[in-house]
Amino acid sequence: MLKLGVKFRNGKTLAILRYHSIIEPGKNYYCQPNIGLHPKIFESHVQYFAEHFNIISLDTVKKCLDNHEKFPEKAVVFTFDDGYQDNYQAYRILKKYNATGTFYIATACIGNQEPLWLFEVIYLLTQTNASKIVLNTKGKEMLISLSGADEKQKATRTVTALIKSNDLALREEIRHQIRLQTTDVHDFSEKSSQVMLSWEQVKEMSDNGMTIGGHTATHLNLPNASPIDAFREIETCKTRIFEATGKPTHHFSYPNGGKYDYYNDEIIGMVKKAGFHTATTSNNGTANTLSDPFTLKRIRVTKALSEIMYQVCFE
Repeated sequence: MLKLGVKFRNGKTLAILRYHSIIEPGKNYYCQPNIGLHPKIFESHVQYFAEHFNIISLDTVKKCLDNHEKFPEKAVVFTFDDGYQDNYQAYRILKKYNATGTFYIATACIGNQEPLWLFEVIYLLTQTNASKIVLNTKGKEMLISLSGADEKQKATRTVTALIKSNDLALREEIRHQIRLQTTDVHDFSEKSSQVMLSWEQVKEMSDNGMTIGGHTATHLNLPNASPIDAFREIETCKTRIFEATGKPTHHFSYPNGGKYDYYNDEIIGMVKKAGFHTATTSNNGTANTLSDPFTLKRIRVTKALSEIMYQVCFE
């Protein structure tokens, strides 16, 4: 940990941690296993950082960047993407250690108003008894095998990539086709109703020191959307958070990170136009006092603290 202490002691470096789901593996039916973390492991992270670091808010980060000031020594920010219901437990754990975090939410899915498309793809394709589905996209027919557990996992990755690579209209058409071919999954509505935070929980979290950030309305891949759809997703999530919490939200996270093109200069311009003050990416690494507030890097968390620290020190 010595190198970590040296690197962070001058106040020029900041670690923004990127979490998603805080759930026991046996209870996870709604997101990919690689983005879920057991609550006990998460609590060990919070306890460690609360004891050895300064856990700060993104408002503090923005103030430091604007004023060309150093960050507090050994500064770290907790962030969470999507708005899963299990994030309420993460909030309770943070509160237990007098810590704060930023929860980026897909507002149209909060309160389970509509299913998060990522969950819908995962659940319908893994739970159906169908041996295959056929998707028609842009005049092309795609046969997707569901003949076993491995094939189903491969299918979720294939469909996810297809959706992320196209616009809103095609995403909705793909979802419609999947629903028609997986009607044997009778408990979808029941399971769907338990996936996302409620607005009451979001309001409580906001009232108790958590930051609620925007993550679009429906988790749309913004660069592949029409400019009208992209800006609507960005602007409406900001408006909806203010309506629900009574507080303006200044922080945004670009959805659908990873190997996909999930933001660009045009999207950054839209985020600024909507009135956000910062935006975080899924690009791995630390931030510093010279970082662009609209392309902030984050550390993707793993189970082991040692792996997180390695990323913080060397990536």
